[in-house]
Amino acid sequence: QLRLPAGQRARFRAGQYLQVLLADGSRRAYSMANAPHESDGIQLHIRHVAGGQFTQQLSSLQPGDELEVELPFGQVAIDPDASSPLVCVCGGTGFAPVKSLLDDLSKRRSAREIALVWGGRDRQGLYMREHVGRWQRSLPGLHFLAAIEDANDAIEMQAFHGRVDAALATLAIDVDCTDVYCCGAPPMVNAVKTMCLQQLGMAPERFHSDVFAPGPAP
Repeated sequence: QLRLPAGQRARFRAGQYLQVLLADGSRRAYSMANAPHESDGIQLHIRHVAGGQFTQQLSSLQPGDELEVELPFGQVAIDPDASSPLVCVCGGTGFAPVKSLLDDLSKRRSAREIALVWGGRDRQGLYMREHVGRWQRSLPGLHFLAAIEDANDAIEMQAFHGRVDAALATLAIDVDCTDVYCCGAPPMVNAVKTMCLQQLGMAPERFHSDVFAPGPAP
């Protein structure tokens, strides 16, 4: 959780990201997980990467320490006022920009039909499940599908057993009017893109993605 200096507000669109500037001049990119109306602070979801330059610093950060960040970055093509069906597909901390988007739609009292497909290797990968219940109460058109690769966890959670791209294929998607927003690691995003464009026949302009890759920000 980052708190901005007094009197400053973060101006961004749901799904955009910031860059953290490190002491050696390098940068790391992270999506804002809070909605734009929560503009007095910034929430980041950061996956620990072994040997990662910034994630190694996190354990030593204390309340009151300062970070230099720049924002916003990213071209978000999802229209928050659209009424067409929306499918959000995410894996791991790719949930962060999806959370921002769904919190924003909840604030707007959106009535659009939304499917959320959130995948993980095991149940710990779905680390903020309580938010799904809140959205199901505030977004009447929301349908949630968990995709878990661990067989035992999938059974216990009554989740889809397998990857998110396979889970996506079980949904009745009208590819002529549905937008897909996908966020996660490159192999997952590529698999979902292949499913949408090649197997389901979706038009490329209806597929929107953010790829999470560890290392320096582009």
